[in-house]
Amino acid sequence: MSNLNKVEKGRILALDIGEVRTGLALSDLLRKHASAFQVLDTKQLCLNNKGLREVINEYEVTLILVGLPLDSEGNEGPQTRRVRNLAQHMLEGFVDIPVIFFDERMSSKEAMVQAHDRGLNTRDMRGKLDAFAAAVFLQSYLDTIDN
Repeated sequence: MSNLNKVEKGRILALDIGEVRTGLALSDLLRKHASAFQVLDTKQLCLNNKGLREVINEYEVTLILVGLPLDSEGNEGPQTRRVRNLAQHMLEGFVDIPVIFFDERMSSKEAMVQAHDRGLNTRDMRGKLDAFAAAVFLQSYLDTIDN
């Protein structure tokens, strides 16, 4: 784990890791805004992280933010441990990029609210919610850092 103050340039890649799908979101280069990017298969990413490596290289990612599903009191539980384990497999070999774990509580619910506010329904969101949830907690993170 690393402190963001040491890394000041480049995009942040957020990962919302689920057992089936992993949502990706990216910050802009100024680290002001988060955007949903894509959804990838979690099992595939754990077996071969080439797709993740391509995103990191193409978009000049210098920090990875992994969402942690903490409980209502902010504590880690079995799901949090599963996410940490999956992240370890997914990010194997990424030694030059700092990884920060960040509270992602309520990000899926907030992503759904935002989608409905934009006129999207549950069917429109199918398969995309994980990326929107990653964008929600990435934006929360961006709002807490000094740029």
